[in-house]
Amino acid sequence: MTDYRFARPGEEDEILDLINAVFSQKARPHDFARLIPKVYAHAGFSRLHAVAEVDGRIRGTVAMLPMEVYMGGAVLHGGYIGSVAVHPRFQNQGHMRALMAMQEAQARKMGLDFMALGGQRQRYAYFGFEKACLGYHFSVTAANVRHALKDVEPARLAPFPESEPDREALYALYEAQPSRCHRSRALFYETLGSYNSTPWAIRDQAGNLAGYLTAIGDDVTELVIRDEALLPGAIRAWMENRKNCTLHCPGWHVRRAAALNAFAEGCRATDSQLLRVLNWENTLGAALSFRHAITPLPEGRRVIRVENAGDLALEVTGETARVSPTDEEPALCLSEKQAASLFFSPLSLLTVRDPLLRCWLPLPLDIPVADQF
Repeated sequence: MTDYRFARPGEEDEILDLINAVFSQKARPHDFARLIPKVYAHAGFSRLHAVAEVDGRIRGTVAMLPMEVYMGGAVLHGGYIGSVAVHPRFQNQGHMRALMAMQEAQARKMGLDFMALGGQRQRYAYFGFEKACLGYHFSVTAANVRHALKDVEPARLAPFPESEPDREALYALYEAQPSRCHRSRALFYETLGSYNSTPWAIRDQAGNLAGYLTAIGDDVTELVIRDEALLPGAIRAWMENRKNCTLHCPGWHVRRAAALNAFAEGCRATDSQLLRVLNWENTLGAALSFRHAITPLPEGRRVIRVENAGDLALEVTGETARVSPTDEEPALCLSEKQAASLFFSPLSLLTVRDPLLRCWLPLPLDIPVADQF
């Protein structure tokens, strides 16, 4: 007998044993309490999981972590899907499909604006997800630093500080970013350590705390700094005794992308997430307004029909950008997956023919590694 339900308090150990076993069989050994401590190192995480109970034992699970994404003055509410696992002996029996449907229903009940995840594209295309979320990955080599940053004074890197005032200062720097995911102060350090990341404090030449970076191996996944003029010094310090590294730059961070482009060996524009938009008016409205605030867009108006969302008017006038329902005839009619790719994938630069939309797109929606699940 199979029962699909949300997990109950006290089932944490059984869930953890299942996901550790399933993911360890697929790849390297996994210990989710260490891999994602912001969730699995604390009691009460069972409530996030939809589970398949077969003959009294949990044999499958799909979890969803609620999140808030701040974009300028707007807040988007999302749900990040993770810990998708079915016991090997119970695969190909429809458990994943049933649990994904439960989490989508839960997301709509909660009024979430979008769902996101990382995973194999076609596997999750069946559930309405599409590649999206613009990000840049800059490659930096020792030669780049030796030639282009030779006159730059290196910053100082140190282990993430233990003192409460310093941690408060770094948390305040994170909170001051124009786009970010909500992170509780209590779990800030654990969040930075997600996915075997190591956080480092950045200090200027005078020893003053200037920011932090997180890295997985040699690759920098997040860098927050109080003054972008200090960026070259931070990179020079990081590259000491390293031959190369990759630095992630959010799609919205235009100034940083320009600074890195001045000396980096190369850059890749990526669609780093799989996205399922649930509330197109809210999601497009927040992203278009934030895009306009980053780099003013040309004025104009376009009406686009999105499957299951109706006709939406996207408009930029003066300092205002907005999205609203309309009865006007649409210029484009798109499926939900086509719309996700058009609005949020870097490939829109190659596929869009409309000159106005080419200036507007792609729209920024960034979910840092530390906030993924």
